[in-house]
Amino acid sequence: MSFYGLEIARTGIFVNRKGLEVTSHNVANASTPGYTRQVLNVKSVAPASRVGFYDPKFQVGMGADVQNLVQIRDMFLDMQYRNEYSRQGEYEIKADNLNFIESIFNEPSDTGLSSVIDQFFSSLQELSKNPESLTVRALVRQRASALTDTIHKMYKQLEDLQSELNDQIYDRILDINSIAHQIADLNQQIFVLELRGEKANDLRDQRNLLVDKLSKIVDTTAYEDKDGRFIVQIAGGETLVNHFTVYELETDKSKIMRKSSFDSNGLPAGFNPDDPLSQQNLYDVPGLFVVMWKDTGQVLNIKSGELKGLLDMRDGAGGLDESKDENGNFIANIPNSNKFTGIPHYLNRLNEFARKLIEKFNKLHTLGWSLNGQKTGINFFEPPVGQTFFYARYIKVSDDIMNDLNNIATTTDKENLPGGNDLVVKLLKLRNDTSIFREGKFEDFLKSLISNLGVDAQGAKNFAENQKVMVTQLDNRRQALSGVSIDEEMTNLIKYQHGFQASARMINAFDEMLDVLINRLGLVGR
Repeated sequence: MSFYGLEIARTGIFVNRKGLEVTSHNVANASTPGYTRQVLNVKSVAPASRVGFYDPKFQVGMGADVQNLVQIRDMFLDMQYRNEYSRQGEYEIKADNLNFIESIFNEPSDTGLSSVIDQFFSSLQELSKNPESLTVRALVRQRASALTDTIHKMYKQLEDLQSELNDQIYDRILDINSIAHQIADLNQQIFVLELRGEKANDLRDQRNLLVDKLSKIVDTTAYEDKDGRFIVQIAGGETLVNHFTVYELETDKSKIMRKSSFDSNGLPAGFNPDDPLSQQNLYDVPGLFVVMWKDTGQVLNIKSGELKGLLDMRDGAGGLDESKDENGNFIANIPNSNKFTGIPHYLNRLNEFARKLIEKFNKLHTLGWSLNGQKTGINFFEPPVGQTFFYARYIKVSDDIMNDLNNIATTTDKENLPGGNDLVVKLLKLRNDTSIFREGKFEDFLKSLISNLGVDAQGAKNFAENQKVMVTQLDNRRQALSGVSIDEEMTNLIKYQHGFQASARMINAFDEMLDVLINRLGLVGR
């Protein structure tokens, strides 16, 4: 019976030593990102079936044994966290980029478009008072150049931002492929280890951390089937990783680049909003990428994540109505399936503003005479040549006016030169013409544009902040369950330490009993 007690005490030493090792591992990784607290499950060992002296009524069991080493993790919390984390990534991208667009328009300020056009009309007001003054004419030309330069600058900055977002989309494609391969490698390591009966908890932590990272880029679902095969799905349920197999996204730029071309008349030949592989907006910069699967060429329908935010900002036209001129040519506001008010929306609006500015001013100005009375039919702004709908990109003061101040027309009656101002008065009336845009006059158009931008930017910022709070709360709940509590681990340390010491004392006690039984029994009377 004493040998039986030694075995029981030995199992106690082993179990408590293992508990100390697990506690030490938890404490060491208390600050490790993605680490999940591990717990040792212990069970009592049932007594062996014996006969004779070891009749069941005398049996007390055979000690304790380690059942398994488990991670304390809630898959439902993981799913909630990843869903909200994906939305946070989307709205952070949108908030940052809408805020940047606000800085491009820079309203209200002395250098914003509203201020510049106000200064332009003010110079025309001065010209109406003194039409023959070359000094005032020079001021008008300068203010007109400042207006066109401001439109140029804003338009170019928006195009640069669209190109930058396109590069970021490509980088996210590379990130997704890289994470997918890392997950597949970990799947193989975990499967092999656990097939041998080992527990790969630390490798599982690395895998979960990668899934969390992936979920911020694109909407992600991950689960383990009954056979231990780990599956990762993105974009509403399309498989990215199936155990050891990775289904990559296409990274060949020539294959994922949208068709973007123009015919001899300057009209878009590759424009087809119904085809995701074709140009989606008239004003898109060339070389925009489509996110698609490498094997099938199927385009991803991304629901959320940073990738969704980047695509919405790059492609979102705001759902504007299609608009054509009297000849049936595209001019502005071309819709596509993306209804978010992203960069194409603001490119469209700037082009519409520039188009109306050119058309309205030129229609009146061509009726007037040059100061020297030598010619009429002079354009104030140079009409765009070639791709005729890129008004904001190509707008400029006409070469006639830039080369000769006398070509600024102030009157439609040659007999009223040099002091006639009837044409300037008509040009000034354009400032308050509420029929130019759906929103009203020039200032109304800009106020509507900037106010809508402000609302969108503030809304995206609020969504991002709300999502951040939600993600933080969910992460706190995950940490409360899965994170390491130093106080709790210290309690476990004392428990296992005392258990180890007590088991060691038991061995000493049984050793003394066996010493008496073996070495001292029967010596009395010798």
